[in-house]
Amino acid sequence: MKINSSNHQRFHLLPIVIFAGLIIGIVFSWSRLTKQDSSQSLPIPTEITLYETLPTSTQTATIDQSITASLDEQSYSVPSIGKAVFINLWASWCPPCRLEMPDIQAAYEKYQTQDLVVLGINITNQDHLADAKAFVEEFKLTIPILLDESGEVSAGLFRLLALPTSFFIDSESILQRVQIGAIPTKNLEMYISEILPE
Repeated sequence: MKINSSNHQRFHLLPIVIFAGLIIGIVFSWSRLTKQDSSQSLPIPTEITLYETLPTSTQTATIDQSITASLDEQSYSVPSIGKAVFINLWASWCPPCRLEMPDIQAAYEKYQTQDLVVLGINITNQDHLADAKAFVEEFKLTIPILLDESGEVSAGLFRLLALPTSFFIDSESILQRVQIGAIPTKNLEMYISEILPE
């Protein structure tokens, strides 16, 4: 039986061509990444501006019922109207969470006498309680820290995609901004001013 050498050669070249294409794609992607500013140790945060109601009374009930524990063993609730709300979802193992937490604590201290509620929600179902407590002690946090032990709040209500994620809700219960990734220090004041009652 005679084998057509040109077909046989084409058959063997196909995997080589595919492999070469993959290598070129990887090299091209890598070269684009290395051209970015090497001083940035973290990816640029994604900012999403949304205008939809959150939380509604039903969603507020969901937050309050799903999170049954806090580190200080106090009860907290998300106000449905009248106060601005800044919610930050975090975990102790998350480097960007560590980066932004001192700024969040400073903002809490600055605005706690105004109509701003700041809540930190530890994603306890993906963390260790002892590590979360150590994190709070390390950063000397006085922010109320709620524990999402079941994951219902982060995965269900907030549809968490990445950590940290912050939600800025104005005094009319309108979600004004979702920040995925660490909040840039220079932007935090602006984000809070967007939601504070006039």
